[in-house]
Amino acid sequence: MIEIDFIDQLDRFNLVLKKNSSEINEGQQKSNFSGQGMIFEDHKKYVPGDDIRKMDWKAYARTEQFYIKRFEQEKSLTLHILVDRSSSMDYGENNKYDYAAKLGLATAYMASNTNDRFRYSVFSETITDISSARRNPNLAAMVETLNNLRKTPDSLIEECITEYSKRIRNKSAVIIFSDFLTDLEQIESALKRLKDTETILVNTLAAQELDPDLQGDKILLDPESDSRIRTYLSKKTRKDYRKDLEEHTSNIEELTNRYNAKYVKISTEEEVFDSFLKVWRALNS
Repeated sequence: MIEIDFIDQLDRFNLVLKKNSSEINEGQQKSNFSGQGMIFEDHKKYVPGDDIRKMDWKAYARTEQFYIKRFEQEKSLTLHILVDRSSSMDYGENNKYDYAAKLGLATAYMASNTNDRFRYSVFSETITDISSARRNPNLAAMVETLNNLRKTPDSLIEECITEYSKRIRNKSAVIIFSDFLTDLEQIESALKRLKDTETILVNTLAAQELDPDLQGDKILLDPESDSRIRTYLSKKTRKDYRKDLEEHTSNIEELTNRYNAKYVKISTEEEVFDSFLKVWRALNS
């Protein structure tokens, strides 16, 4: 459950971003969401009269020459926010779905502050739109909708992203919040569909998944199929599990690199503002 007072806390995100603005804007790569509605284009040599605020000090450190960053105005920019609402996300002391939905809300809020359009949707077996493309969100209504959505068993990321990709018609960035506890083939297929769009995968995992404290004779439940299995969890089993999870997340990161996307791994144990800052940096680097 997302508490309505979370909306009142969103102003803190502005303070976080202001404190970190210099770090966020240091990168030289293309940035869709720099807070200025601009993207980096190229360099030019500095001449007297140029705006020194656009001086590229990293380029100076490499070349000992003064260069100015040149930008072009980004038009019709839309940020597509997709949150996984499958049953596997309904897990953790800090619920993964609620946590991811909050990060999505914060991202929408900040996009509106930079005058960018956004679309907020959730997916599992199908896609549900929470907001149409807009700049001024009704966050209270969005919170109510997110809280009332029923979780559905499967996360059909391949089918959902295939369908959603048909809706992307202008310059866009896509950010997907999910635990990505699915076959790598499905994740790769989704990345292929978005290969011409700036894409960020935010791998949202519960602390209990990253470092489980279960041990002994247990009955385990698969939240997406409701199947149960009785097993004995030894120290070796826990070690093997951690190794498999690390391999899975490493493979996801490798796929994002292969398709020129970005990967952010977060734990719901982290303070939500710290996690958001990681996501916002990825959008602006």
